[in-house]
Amino acid sequence: MCCSQGQQRGWAGKAASTMTEKQRPCVIIAIDGPAGAGKSTVAQRLARLLGYRYVDSGALYRAVGWLVCEHALLLEDPAALVAYLQRTPIELTFPNGTLQVWVAGRCVTSQVRGEAVTHAASAVATMPGVRRVITAQLRQIGGEADVVMEGRDIGTVVFPDATVKFFLDASPTIRGQRRLQEMQQGRSSATLGQVVEAMAQRDSQDRARATAPLMRSPDAQIIDTTDLTVDEVVQTMLSEIRRVLP
Repeated sequence: MCCSQGQQRGWAGKAASTMTEKQRPCVIIAIDGPAGAGKSTVAQRLARLLGYRYVDSGALYRAVGWLVCEHALLLEDPAALVAYLQRTPIELTFPNGTLQVWVAGRCVTSQVRGEAVTHAASAVATMPGVRRVITAQLRQIGGEADVVMEGRDIGTVVFPDATVKFFLDASPTIRGQRRLQEMQQGRSSATLGQVVEAMAQRDSQDRARATAPLMRSPDAQIIDTTDLTVDEVVQTMLSEIRRVLP
C-alpha cells in the first residue's frame, strides 16, 4: 500500500535527523550488472541485513517510461521529454524500508512493471538528458542515508567513489530463466529463447550507448551468480563489506 504525502515528509525528516546524529558520510554499496544477474534479489536481502535503504535505480527510469506511456510523450523528441521530466516531480520513498515510486504526487509503484512501460524505460535510458536528471536524483538519495543501490552504472557514473562495488553476472541461459520466471508472474507467454534474445539485444544496447554504458568498474568485485544461491552471493558480499568498513 502506498504511503501518504504526510508519511513521505515524516520519513524525509527522520532521515535528515539520522544523518545529523551520525555526522559521517553515507555508506554506498553499488551493485551493477545486466538484467537477470540477480541484482534485485540480492540487493534487497543485503539491504535488510545491513539495515540500509534499498534503491533500485531502474525504478526511476521506469517512472519516466510510465510518464511516456501515460501522457503519450514522443520518444523521437528527447529534448521535449527531458523538459517535461524536469517539471514533473518523480520521487522514491521508503516507508518501512519498502521502495515506492511516485510521479507528480501519484503512487505508481504497481504500474511501472508492464511491458509497454518496460519498453519505454529501455528507450529513455539511452537518452543522455534523461540520464543526467536521474543521476542527479540518485546522488541526492545516496546523500540522505546508507544505501544498497543497484543498476547498470552505479559504480562507474553515479557513485564512482562508492564505499564498496560489486558487478554481478551469470550465463545467458540462467539470466534468461530468471527473467522468464519474473515475466510469467505477469502471465507473459514469451519463450526462453525469446527472452534470451531480447536480453542479448538489451546488453548490446546498454554496452554500446555513449552515455553511461554498462561496464564493470575496475575496483568492483565480480561475482558470477550462475551456480550460486542467493545466500551464497549475499555472504560473499557481506565478507567484502566487513573487510572494507571499519
